[in-house]
Order: sequence, then C-alpha cells, then structure tokens
Amino acid sequence: MTRRIRSYWSKYIQLYKRGILGIIAFIGITVIIISILATVASRGMGVIFNEVMARQMMMKGTVTVASLTATPWGTISFEDLQWNDEEGHQLMSVPSGKIRVNMWDVITRNFKASAIRGIELNDAVIVVDLDDNNRVDFVPASPDVNKPLTEVAQWPKAPKKTTLERQEELGKKVRNFNWNGQHIDAIVKLSNCQLEIFQKNRHYVMNDVNARFDIDTKRAICVDMKTGKFGGTAIGDGLTLEGRIDLKDVLKHRMPTLNMNLNIYGVDPASLGFGDSIHDKMTLLTQVNGDFNRPFASGRVTMPILKIPALTFENVVGDVMYQDGILKFQDVYANVFGGKLKAEGIYNLDTRAYELTGVATDVDSSIALKTPDFAVPVSANLNFSSNGQPKDMVVWGDFTSGAGRYILIPIQSITGRFHNQGRHLSFADVKVHTSISTISTNALHIDNGELTLGPLNITSNGGSNFAIYDEDTFDKLGNTMNRIKNDMTQAGQNMKRVTGNTKSIHQVELKPPSDTKHVLDDAKESINGMSDTLKTIKIR
Repeated sequence: MTRRIRSYWSKYIQLYKRGILGIIAFIGITVIIISILATVASRGMGVIFNEVMARQMMMKGTVTVASLTATPWGTISFEDLQWNDEEGHQLMSVPSGKIRVNMWDVITRNFKASAIRGIELNDAVIVVDLDDNNRVDFVPASPDVNKPLTEVAQWPKAPKKTTLERQEELGKKVRNFNWNGQHIDAIVKLSNCQLEIFQKNRHYVMNDVNARFDIDTKRAICVDMKTGKFGGTAIGDGLTLEGRIDLKDVLKHRMPTLNMNLNIYGVDPASLGFGDSIHDKMTLLTQVNGDFNRPFASGRVTMPILKIPALTFENVVGDVMYQDGILKFQDVYANVFGGKLKAEGIYNLDTRAYELTGVATDVDSSIALKTPDFAVPVSANLNFSSNGQPKDMVVWGDFTSGAGRYILIPIQSITGRFHNQGRHLSFADVKVHTSISTISTNALHIDNGELTLGPLNITSNGGSNFAIYDEDTFDKLGNTMNRIKNDMTQAGQNMKRVTGNTKSIHQVELKPPSDTKHVLDDAKESINGMSDTLKTIKIR
C-alpha cells in the first residue's frame, strides 16, 4: 500500500513539474511573440503611419510627426505632429501626444477610423471653423493666437454678403475635415491646449483648454471641457462645458441635439460694448438644448457689482436666454443706492446693439449724491440703449420722489426727466414741490463735471412768481444757501454746547457757568441770522 502511494505521488510530482514547465514555456513563447510583434510594429510604425495617413479620407492635406514609439498594448506616442492643408498652410501643431489603437488592427493592417481607441493632444494649437450649421472644420491659425487676449480681434461686424451668396460660397468651399459617416468610437483628450474658434462673424481665442470627448458616432458625444481666460468677441476668465450631443439620428440627415451645461465666468461688459469703462465681471450659468445648428440656452446672469456713470448696482441677479446671437434678459433684480431695481432687455451679440429698461424704487438720494443734506426717496424709469459702439450708450428716463428735505427745508416731492450720454448729463421739466412754493427749471446740465443751470422759476402757492435768469443772481442765491447751511451748522453746535452745559449743572448741582448766557445768546443770534438770510430770498 505504501509503495503504491509513493508511486502515485511520484507520478503526480512529475506531471505537476511538466505542467508548470509547460505553462512557463507557453508564457515565455507568448511574451516573445508579443515582443517580436511589438518590435516589428514599432520599427515599422513610421511606414504604417504614412500608409494610414495616405489611405484615410477625413483629413485633407498631409500629417507628419518627428518621432513615433509604440507599446505592445496599442499606445503610440508621438512628438511634433504637424497637419498642413493641400496648399501647405498649417492646420494643427501638436508638440506631443498619444494615440491608442487596436494593436491587432495595426498588425493585420486593418486601417479604419474604428481602429483608433483614443487620442491625447498636449499643448496643441487647434483652430476650429464652424459653418452656419456648426459643422466642424479646421483652418490655419490667425495672428491673434500670439497676442494678449485683450488685443484679440473681436470681429463683430455682420457679413456683408447675402444669405444666398454665403450659401453658394460655403458650397464651393473645400473642407479640410470630412467625417463622411465613418464610425468613430474613441476618447479624445486635450491637455493645456490653445483653442481658436471662428463661428460666423464671431471669433474667440481660449487658453489653458482641458477637455475630454467620449465619441461614439452611432450614439452620442459626451463633453467635459474647461478653459482658462479667453478673448475676442467677448473677454472673460473662463468657461465650462459639460453634457451630451445626441448623434443617433445624424445618419438620417437630422441635426444632432444638445443637452449641455454652459457656464461662462468673469465676462467683461466693456468687451461686449457696454461702455469703455465698465469692467465689472459678469457670470452666465446656462442650460443649452435644441438642435446643434440653432441652440437655445437659458439660465441665470449674476454680477456682484455694476458701475455705470452716476449709478452703482449691487447683487445683480436675473434670468437670461440666448438664441441666434440674441441675449434676452428678464426679471433682473439689483440693489441701487438703498433701493431696488427691476430690469429687462435684449442684446445682439453680432452688432453689439442693446435696449435695456428698468424701474428703480425707494432710492436714497443722500446715498446717491453722497451728502446727508439732500434726503428724499426717489423712484425712476431707466432706459439704456446703444447702436453697437461703446460711446453711443445713452441713458434716459424720468424720476419722481416722495417727501424729504434739503438741509432743513421740507420737500414734498421732486419730478423731472434726465438724459445722459458720455459725460453730458442733462435734466428737464424738473419741479421741486414744497409746502409754500414750486421751484422748476427746464435746463440743468452737467458737462465734464461742470454745472450749467438755466432759468429757475419759483412759484408760491399763492400764485406769485420769481424768476432767476442771470448768473449774478445764481451766485447770490448760492451764497445765500451757503450762509443758511453755515448758520444752521453753527446753531446746531451752539445748541449742543447748551445741552452739554445743562447736563453738567444737573449732575453736579452747581450754578450755571458764567459763559452759559453767552452760549445762549450766540445760538439765538445764529438762528436770527438764519431767519434774516431766508428773508433775503424774495418771492413776488
């Protein structure tokens, strides 16, 4: 029995050793075969690459690389890739990158677009031209890719050609990239790239582009992109684009559809034509849907602060919609000088023309004018418009106020109209209603900071009028008002001294100081002086 067990065990050990040796031999042969195939593929990669480029039909022109290396697992690394069109113009420059392929397709020379599993482009300069249907093509870079973003051409002018002429031109155009319905199932990654985009008459240059495109031309393209600062038609701090482009019905000659989130950060209003000196940052958070050639976006617009001539808005928040180059703003709310603003309007991205309207309520005049002397609550109807040039911006409207005061003069209400263009601010039909009179003027201008006041009419409630026309009278009136203000200030200070002295008497139970009488006399004289000054303004 023991001998039989030993015999079986010895045979088992021999079989086990043979199995192990067989497995090792199989693995060794497999590794050798793979290494040989990889070496052959790597050494012949240049020839294979040239053959692939010669047989492919999507990219017109020539594609060359300085060096290629391959791994057994189907990853091809390259350096200095150059794509030039048929006339020798550079379409793309890629310092380094990788292409993942099905190695069996390479070995069997099955050169199809479906053989590519992934593409990685590092530090590339990519220039995309989108036609009227947003079809992608690649074109030579403009000189703007080497300029600071603030100097990139905006190109806001609309095409001078008719729609028919433009369609005929597009029909004759030779495209550098043609998909031709080939099946592509690959992942494209961009790392630290520069992207230049031409779209109709819009132009953008984007830096620090990092993106991932999961492409399956039979189903969809999933996009995840983030950029750094950009310039051109608009200047901003960056954008993110994330979502899906549905391609299921493309082969049925239907447009791809969009379901994406587009967020644009730090947009400079001056770059959009909202005045040369308006640089407060704007953020747009939108959802993009609809057909690829006519997307529709809706979302929110926000600005922490917006300063325009004579007005400062804070915490600007509202709804925004976009389609066909038109931005439409609705239900935009903001704080303005202690009050509230509600606004709406439209903006044309191509012509830069805009029309905005708003209603401001409960605005504190003392905050707006930066003085506590003039305090009334003001409501105003505001209008902003431009034909497309920053210096063409016009602001106009009308205003009315509630009860308040100017220094110690009670005011029942103020009404009027205003018009502001550039550094020229004018008021008309201004009426200041008090309990005893109405002060009105049709001509008040502020040009480059200098005040010009036209005829001033004062009508008493009893019906008598007093008109001021000449400059000397205005000077006297101004001096009179200054004296009133100074007298009131002095009277207030004297009364404070009297109050302080009186408190001291009660606290320490002492007799009034010797100067108390003089203080009271000074206060009385100041008040009398103010009264006499008011009497110098005669109403007839």
